[in-house]
Amino acid sequence: MALEVKRKFGKFKTPAQIAQFMAKWSIRDRHDVVLDPCTGSGILLYEAIRRLEDLGASGGISKNIYGVDIDPFAIENLANTLKLHGNIFRADFLKVKPAKSIFVSESEAKLPLVDVIICNPPYTRHQQISRYRKEEIAHIIESEAGVKISRLSSIYVHFLIHAAQFLKKDGRMAFLTPSNFLDVNYGVALKRFLVDNFRIASVIVFSEGELLFPRVSTTACITLLERRSNKDHVVKFLRTDLQFNSDELLELLGNGSLLISTDKASIKNVPQLSLDPAKKWNHYFGNHPRRAKGFVPLGKFANVQRGIATGANKFFTLSDDMVEKLKLERRFLRPVLRKTRDAPFYDFTNEDLLKLQMAGKRMWLLSFDRLEGEPVDSNTLRYVEMGERDGFHRRHLTRKRKVWYTCERRMPAPILFTYMSRRNPRFIFNKAGIVALNTFHMVYPSEELIIDRFGLEAFLACLNSSRVYNSLRTVGRFYGGGLLKVEPKELEQVSVLDLRRLKERDREILANLFRRLCSSSRKCKPSEVRKELDSFISRLNL
Repeated sequence: MALEVKRKFGKFKTPAQIAQFMAKWSIRDRHDVVLDPCTGSGILLYEAIRRLEDLGASGGISKNIYGVDIDPFAIENLANTLKLHGNIFRADFLKVKPAKSIFVSESEAKLPLVDVIICNPPYTRHQQISRYRKEEIAHIIESEAGVKISRLSSIYVHFLIHAAQFLKKDGRMAFLTPSNFLDVNYGVALKRFLVDNFRIASVIVFSEGELLFPRVSTTACITLLERRSNKDHVVKFLRTDLQFNSDELLELLGNGSLLISTDKASIKNVPQLSLDPAKKWNHYFGNHPRRAKGFVPLGKFANVQRGIATGANKFFTLSDDMVEKLKLERRFLRPVLRKTRDAPFYDFTNEDLLKLQMAGKRMWLLSFDRLEGEPVDSNTLRYVEMGERDGFHRRHLTRKRKVWYTCERRMPAPILFTYMSRRNPRFIFNKAGIVALNTFHMVYPSEELIIDRFGLEAFLACLNSSRVYNSLRTVGRFYGGGLLKVEPKELEQVSVLDLRRLKERDREILANLFRRLCSSSRKCKPSEVRKELDSFISRLNL
């Protein structure tokens, strides 16, 4: 299956070592009845059969195995490879009800309550689900679980809650999903459902930089659940790498220590009743450092806003050649920074902007925010009409505007932040004074920060230090491949040096270090200056 098709339907094969672990943890008895509500390639059911055999099950194992998938090819594959017949159904699992009849190929079958549910559900994002479908499945889940489901939820949230309706008392569930529900707003309902209805045995995530699914930037998470009382129970939050086999992972989970920390794994035990669904859970996988003396939240000295979201970059951003060809009025154009790779250094200058212009990059933003009752020329109106013919006015953001072709208003920010970064998150000195799209955050320092002529550059030096990078890791979220994402309000919580506590001479040294950092980054040699900067900050008497 092509990667694009897999992404569209959220289908990714479960790695063998993960499937084996999920089956071994979940299945405890040879008589256990097992359900996989999204069978896909069938690897989870294959490992379930092996586990049942290891526990002493013999002939007729298939009667203990149930599977559902909406894909007819998946069902046919299971019938051919695992010789599973009778209990494997083609159906939309979210519409299946426990102990109720469903129809598959004119034959009637039932899905009973089961002892074990193992699943790698679809990862389909809400943007790929129609509005009608969102409402349909949300109503199903809300009626079952009694929780309000955000329409921004990925479909795996619906799968996990719906699957719980099929689990017997004392049964076990193991779900492989993205880890983002631990931190995002739409995950609050799911976390509340888990806390209220299960003993959460463990939540397992994989180390930053480890991609469970090749070429897909999704950090995987295994959630292990038991349909038992959670009174006095502690949840094991485990971070590990992919080098462990299933037996080693099981041994780690069986360790009674309150805290384990090695090069390959860390476990923290947290009382379940202390878990707050409204708060982020990712911090349980690592200790939050206390804010050091002399450091304050970034939000004390700066306001952070995301860059401009046009809703249709292809329409709103243009190159010089496009502007000339279309004969657009220059008064409606503003220079803009579109992509983080267009600003690879620690400063962005007018010379950098000119290079983008000469390279034919889309560095103009069509912006009608300066329009004050002035007539628009016919060429510009013609371009707007072209955009409507191409359907840009019906995009998610543009259709919400009073005038679809007007963009958000933003003043140029002195500092730009690359809010999604893998290896080198940067705070960039915006010397060119241009606006940026929402691939950046725009940081507006307060006047209080600019104590003297060294203030802004001294601040930028601190922002690009290892101290701040480490703080970013505690407030942001990691995705597969080490992708770090930090939202504006999260960025305002980052710990930064309180420049007011420094002598003017120290601020001057920091400013000079930042200038050297800018220069060295253009020569691809910033590491030595970064070390000097970190060393100087560590020696400051705060």
